Amino acid sequence: MAKKITVEELNAKVSDLSVPEEELAKYFQVDEAHSGPMDPALQLNPDLVQIPDAKDQDGRERSAAMLNSANWICRLRRQARYHRTVGSGKYKGPLIVSEGDSWFQYPFVLKDVIDCLSDDYAVFSLGAAGDTLDNMVRRPEYLDALEDTGASILLLSGGGNDLVAGGSLAKHLRPYDPHLSPEGHLLGSFDGLLDHAMAQIDRIVRDVGRAFPHVNVICHGYDYSQPGDGSWLGKPMDSRGIKDGTLQKAIAVVMVDRLNTKLRALAATTRRLSYIDCRGKVGPRRWHDELHPTNAGYADVAKLFKTEIDRLAPARPRTVTHMTRSAPPAASEPVSPAPQATSPRKRAREATAPEAAAATGRSLHIGLNTVDPEEYEGWDGALSACEFDAEDMTDIASSVGFSTTTLLTKKATRKAVTSAITKAAKASKPGDIFLMTYAGHGGQVTDFNSDEEDKLDETLCLFDGQLIDDELYVLWSLFPADVRVLVVSDCCHSGTNVRARRVQDALAENPGPAGTPRAMPLSVASRVMRRNRAFYRKHAEKAAAHWKGANTREMALPLSASVRLLSAVQDNQLALDGLENGLFTGRLREVWGDGAFQGDYAAFHRALMETMPPAQSPNHYTTGQPSPAFDAQRPFDI
Repeated sequence: MAKKITVEELNAKVSDLSVPEEELAKYFQVDEAHSGPMDPALQLNPDLVQIPDAKDQDGRERSAAMLNSANWICRLRRQARYHRTVGSGKYKGPLIVSEGDSWFQYPFVLKDVIDCLSDDYAVFSLGAAGDTLDNMVRRPEYLDALEDTGASILLLSGGGNDLVAGGSLAKHLRPYDPHLSPEGHLLGSFDGLLDHAMAQIDRIVRDVGRAFPHVNVICHGYDYSQPGDGSWLGKPMDSRGIKDGTLQKAIAVVMVDRLNTKLRALAATTRRLSYIDCRGKVGPRRWHDELHPTNAGYADVAKLFKTEIDRLAPARPRTVTHMTRSAPPAASEPVSPAPQATSPRKRAREATAPEAAAATGRSLHIGLNTVDPEEYEGWDGALSACEFDAEDMTDIASSVGFSTTTLLTKKATRKAVTSAITKAAKASKPGDIFLMTYAGHGGQVTDFNSDEEDKLDETLCLFDGQLIDDELYVLWSLFPADVRVLVVSDCCHSGTNVRARRVQDALAENPGPAGTPRAMPLSVASRVMRRNRAFYRKHAEKAAAHWKGANTREMALPLSASVRLLSAVQDNQLALDGLENGLFTGRLREVWGDGAFQGDYAAFHRALMETMPPAQSPNHYTTGQPSPAFDAQRPFDI
């Protein structure tokens, strides 16, 4: 039998950086009863360590303190290794920061991904077993570390806790049903967990981009976990009556595939994020437990990271220009700190600078102070501030890196607008964003295809004719998958004109507050409709050729993009013009605050609501493909 060592001797070994963690691993065991998902708790190995007697209170407190500090101790050991590597003067590889869960730091017991990569690279580790994406976003230590080290790559591991619902997987499973497929046993709420994880990863990537435009982020999926007798997969499934091991594994495959599919799609939307697919790399027999590979499994996963790191940052001579707050560099290490005007956390909260955008933003800004009287039965629709609105929205878009097109009054024709949208759709790629802003009158025409309950289609009043909401829907259908479309509409009837739904009340029922409304008068709309009935029938029926009735349109012509509307009013309200801006656009500019606004789209809408009078309540609506990442982004972020 091997000789046991005391807790004090083990502490000495742990503190001795020359003792490799592989040597320390044998002194620890996983405490399954107190472990969480991706958060292994440790206990001392009683075969090799003298466990303090129950009466030795001081000894038990010392051993407990060491175990509780396992993450912190491992982090310090790794950071010391980083400094030794960089301070040697021989290292020619990239500087790397890592942040993540127990696939990136499994204290002592396993040689995880970062342990393996540290054999070849200088990795400044922030990982901690049990860390969550929510916590990483709440406490963005990675931003400080990127600043202090001057690293060019951030390695990110997260989503494992979401995959197993933080230990509550049973709540997202249906009871066993022999007629259900593996997919059928997962509730829809499971996808909500993954969507939340994707939004948080997108947030991290965007924050890094704003603070460090030239840093690349590498994330990974997980291999096919192996349900067993563990608390994270096997037991939750068993509690729902899913007892067959083959079915359990099939459900786990579906879970892992869905996470990887979402990660791949997210990575496709930005040049800054690389995604590593680990499926099949660990295999079914190299698992330490339900969620963590063995040392050999981790080593093969690390090889995938190595390939991507070498692709992004080939080896080259290095001159150290940064130091960290966490530990001083070696005495021989030349240090020349690179000063920054603001802290990285502050830069991450600022509007995205054009050079930091990892996708392409295109925008179209439409403003009409008048329309052609010949096309509107003598009515010129005179307004004061619509051109100003378009110019100011152009300025906002330009400030954050959009390539802008502005169409004012006479240039804002049906052909010019539809051509500009079509051109943007053809040029868009996954991850891109198209922004359209409109300031002018809203109108209505007869619903010729019977997809409106009130038999009226909403329109945008362009210079030489109205653009019907059905036509807009067809235009949105031209944008490819994973493209974001944002419409900011300052007109009446704009509450749902992006999706062609009903106007809830006639304008006469709610004339609105004092001021000039941006709505075509009913008397004018009637005359225009009567004179141009054939024209609008032709365009409405052309658009509706893709579907029959409102209930089948989304099935017949589904939108691949994610489309979001921010509009001036609800369906039954009137949008007001002004001297310098329309009321809605003016308040939007105030809330935006030259890019100072910090929240997401929902928060932006709430802030707009708080600034507007009750009779003009802005609307916020989405259609097309759901995009939790888009939901969580800052308004106008490319």
